[in-house]
Amino acid sequence: MAAAQVAEGVAIVADAQAVGAQARLIGGAAIAWHSGRGESPHRTFSDLDMVVSRKGASALTKVLERRGYQGDRRFNALNADTRLIFHGPTGKLDVFVERFQMCHEIPLRSRLELDAPTATVTDLLLTKLQVLQINEKDVLDIALLLGTHECRAGEGDWINGDYLGRLLGDDWGLWRTATGSLAAVSKAEPRVRDRVAEILAAIEAGPKSRRYRLRARIGERKRWYELPEEVD
Repeated sequence: MAAAQVAEGVAIVADAQAVGAQARLIGGAAIAWHSGRGESPHRTFSDLDMVVSRKGASALTKVLERRGYQGDRRFNALNADTRLIFHGPTGKLDVFVERFQMCHEIPLRSRLELDAPTATVTDLLLTKLQVLQINEKDVLDIALLLGTHECRAGEGDWINGDYLGRLLGDDWGLWRTATGSLAAVSKAEPRVRDRVAEILAAIEAGPKSRRYRLRARIGERKRWYELPEEVD
């Protein structure tokens, strides 16, 4: 089933691309595909996750309907600008519009064109690192990404340390959660400790904005994360 979900996600992206809709696979299925495990995924998936450009959301909806998906009408009507929920042949499909927002917001609008059929390795990693309390599945996903991709500068089939440094250096809350998640992965998966150390070094080397420094003074005395609502 997991392999079928990965294949389904890739096929949806291809169909969307054919009608001019910019969509990318994210989540565990995307990580499996990008790490060469699409045909033998490292774990099972409870759903599929995607991100789509605002302009492409309507076309993607039509693609999904042709593929047998039904939208959650009430949820989609209330949240169309940020998130859409569908149910179809391989289960639930969660579509984020131009940004991934759970415990923290990860901007994706200007980054969709950088890779396909998934978001970039760096963005896939960020969507996992932004989880306040990562679970076993998150650890497995992050460890797979880190074990199969180097940390380097610039965009490519690797983790972009410079981008991580700039993004987290402007958002203390995201920095706090992401570095905490990396520490948890390092403890749980010793085989990727060296890669975690490289990423943490790249993050710390990044420039820190005034906004970051001001928020850092407050630290954990004020909540720095959101508590996302679970949607069935």
